[in-house]
Amino acid sequence: MLFPVLLIMAPMWINDGKLDDLTERFFAHPLPPQTSFTDHSADGSIALRGNGNHCDYLVRFSLTTGLSEKEIFDYYAKARIRGIETEPVTVTVYGPMHSSTFGQIGHHNRPVVVELFDSTDAGFDLRCH
Repeated sequence: MLFPVLLIMAPMWINDGKLDDLTERFFAHPLPPQTSFTDHSADGSIALRGNGNHCDYLVRFSLTTGLSEKEIFDYYAKARIRGIETEPVTVTVYGPMHSSTFGQIGHHNRPVVVELFDSTDAGFDLRCH
């Protein structure tokens, strides 16, 4: 009974480890100037997004910064953080466009979310089929 469970779960555990490694690479990279973590956690997931047999890895980090979204994006685009396999991850930066709290917070403590995305072959991970 244990073997079928291991057969199903092992690919998921391997991919979970890859997601954890990606998260750690982001945490290991120095933050941009005037920037700090909102909290030292990340929201990560592995799933099939769209069509096909592939695993999509998505990790989001909440930051507070005095920099613009473009400056944060440029910083992480230049960082070229290694993805799940070898290529750098795709970076997206989200900030408040018309948030009612934005004016209250001030431009030196702007909240942003940095999202890392990568995709690999599905292998035997059932989440990715």
